Amino acid sequence: MKKLILFMALTLIFTLAGCGTGNRNVAHQEGNLIVTNYSSYEIKDITVTHSGKTVSVSPEAIKDTQVCYFTIEPAKDYIYTISFADHKGEEHSREFTNDFTEDAQILIAVRYDDNVWAIGYDR
Repeated sequence: MKKLILFMALTLIFTLAGCGTGNRNVAHQEGNLIVTNYSSYEIKDITVTHSGKTVSVSPEAIKDTQVCYFTIEPAKDYIYTISFADHKGEEHSREFTNDFTEDAQILIAVRYDDNVWAIGYDR
């Protein structure tokens, strides 16, 4: 029974995350946390954690303005971390605090400039 519950929880987590890949044709998906990679280098294993626990993960690699969509349950002053692995396998992360509502979308940008990865708000 525990294995079934664990399997169902993992299935739910993976269905709440998705990346748009493939020839710049992004299939728009539902989500209130949207991560866009503005680098020509791929990033993968994009993960959202909260209080040390994985909330959602998308193992799909994205690059060059491709997008990952995540759904975070409504919460006020929600502290979370976004992390990813770059093309060299190195992990990068940044902590954010936002209010999540059903109609607001939080946009996050990943950039690579002057040999430095940056994670910040997308404007």
